Amino acid sequence: MKKLSKVVLSTLFFSSSVLASNNTSMFNGNTGIIETPNARIMPDWSMRMFLNQDQPFTYFGFTATPLPFLEANFHVTRISGVTGFGSNYGYGNYKDKSFNLKLLLQEETELLPSVVFGLDDFWGTALYSSKYVALGKEIGYFDFTLGYAKGRLGGEDISKYSSTSNSGGSDNSAVQFIKDTNWSGGKPFGSVVFKAHPKVNLLAEYSPIEYEKDRVNAFYDGASFDKAKSNINLGLKYFYSPNSTVSLAFTRGNNFAFGYAYQFGFSNDGMFDRLPDPKWKADEKKLKQYENISQDEFTAKLSNEVAAEKFKKVTSEISKNKIWIELENSRYNSDIKAAGRAISTVDEVAPKNYDTIYATLKQKDVPTKTFKVSRKEYDAFENEKVSSNYMKDALILSNSYEKMYKEFKEDTKETHKSDKLNIGGFNYNFGMSASSVLNRKEDPFAIKLGVKLDLEYDFGGGFFSSASLSHPLYNSIKDLPSDDDVTTNLSVNTQLLDYSKYDSTQLNHFTVGYMTKAPYESLARVELGYLDIAFAGVDLEWYKPLFDDRFGVGLQYQVAYKRYINNMVKIYGDTQYDAKFVNLYALVSPKYDIHMGLKIGEFMAGDRGFKIDLSRNYKEFSMGVFATFTNSDEVFTDEENKGYIDKGVYLKVPLEVFTFKNIKNILTYNLKPWTRDVGKFIESPNAIYPMSSSENNSQIMKKNIHRFKE
Repeated sequence: MKKLSKVVLSTLFFSSSVLASNNTSMFNGNTGIIETPNARIMPDWSMRMFLNQDQPFTYFGFTATPLPFLEANFHVTRISGVTGFGSNYGYGNYKDKSFNLKLLLQEETELLPSVVFGLDDFWGTALYSSKYVALGKEIGYFDFTLGYAKGRLGGEDISKYSSTSNSGGSDNSAVQFIKDTNWSGGKPFGSVVFKAHPKVNLLAEYSPIEYEKDRVNAFYDGASFDKAKSNINLGLKYFYSPNSTVSLAFTRGNNFAFGYAYQFGFSNDGMFDRLPDPKWKADEKKLKQYENISQDEFTAKLSNEVAAEKFKKVTSEISKNKIWIELENSRYNSDIKAAGRAISTVDEVAPKNYDTIYATLKQKDVPTKTFKVSRKEYDAFENEKVSSNYMKDALILSNSYEKMYKEFKEDTKETHKSDKLNIGGFNYNFGMSASSVLNRKEDPFAIKLGVKLDLEYDFGGGFFSSASLSHPLYNSIKDLPSDDDVTTNLSVNTQLLDYSKYDSTQLNHFTVGYMTKAPYESLARVELGYLDIAFAGVDLEWYKPLFDDRFGVGLQYQVAYKRYINNMVKIYGDTQYDAKFVNLYALVSPKYDIHMGLKIGEFMAGDRGFKIDLSRNYKEFSMGVFATFTNSDEVFTDEENKGYIDKGVYLKVPLEVFTFKNIKNILTYNLKPWTRDVGKFIESPNAIYPMSSSENNSQIMKKNIHRFKE
């Protein structure tokens, strides 16, 4: 009997862990119940997209975990029955943007509850600002949450924290609320979740929100929505699939609500079954081709084998017992995977008397990183006879091309080098283009969709040219009125609307450039032409990595002139825009793969300050957040720009997740609350500043050493 009791109890508690976890979405997208958060967050590197309707509120947006202990949420709340800008505009119902953060302070243990601290709507107009602490404990089939909240979630009137400053500035209403250290006056909240079935959770919560205190109010401003009768909400969540959740709820004692969320973990496995990409293996016939051949024939054949792996600008060289190969990685987003594939190819056919392999990766025909490995140690790692930790120490990874090449050639008077193969100077890519303008009073979501052709030609020796053309297929942005109230000479960003309105073929950019190694193991780049859709000019850049890519310092200067909107080649020569920066870089945390960039100097409108950029990488995905602080009060006269902090988030996705094969390309999506003129500079796809390619940092490649044998 005692044994049976133990089996029943263990089954009860084990079952609760294998049933659907309680890290699903509340209606505003945070991990939680219905209107209240719980003490959970999603697993590391997860994302959730959601659409929920709890009349008069409709919520849509996305949530992500950029760190294993941090959940970030961006969503839009549409309030039915309240017009955004009056009936004369096409904006429709009121819409409010919110950024939320949720910090996991303590993971749940056998005895201790999980503990979270959260901030809702922490920047801007503070319609829904809240801060809270919550504790959670899972007991059998039940998950309990108890919390305390200030702000809207705590039943407070947020209007007492109102500020008259720019909603994008550093002293807005939400910031005033967050800075307030008085925690009295809030209210408790709580919930219980019953895991009734592997596919069904039943929910009950107490929500202390007092809707009559909302500044934008659909219940008390003459709309036809019933006022709240109860603070108790009931609901259920149905797990349609491992990724999809459908929510139903009875809220405020008089309303039925529903929603859908799609939650997934980041993975470069892709949306489709990937075509097999096995390592090349030499058969007996191939190995016989390497018998009794001259050294020149050997290097020529070796280059052929590496070029056959779809790498470009391949050369091979031998010196005594060492092999040196150079290549451009045109196949993989991961440089360490590319180097490993090239070394594996050489290892397949090279005679055993060659005991060391050097592989140098190039960019625009310029050497950037050299990998050095003993064949004996590489073979042991490839065949899983030594650990990843062992290989981290065995592999030498250097930014010093000259030093490594000198080491390769020491103690020998003559080397044998092949011709350069797979030069392939011309590349093109045909795809889709998309841009959007959010939250305009005439149209809350105007979009422009079209086709795009990207072109690139590599002349060799560091010289290159790139271009991009796009043609619209659908364009609702063209119907928006122009911004006539912007300051003409300083409108370096706001007038971008007029370029998006243009409804014909556009030259997005067309440049010629040169990249080279500079003294002291640094890199330099010059690029001139039509730098982006709005500006033509020159971009000069120099960058020096320090301490094996742990830090870096660079300089950048841009001079530009505005381009005509309806003419691909003409420019306005009357006003010159200059930008000059010191670019700093630091690998903040190798453990979490966190990188920080700091751009300090003068931006294009003449405002001076700095842009801070934090990003985290995982499996070639990147999440980032940035903010730019300048002396905008001294430069701009319009209220839209004075005191404004340019800020936003971005996501980088490897394009190969949308196809069935390896593609070396990254899709970047930026999200900013407003388009203002503060902190403007021109971003080049050919930049050498490492914040654009930090996943190939030397320290991170060592951390991801397993990719060396993929």
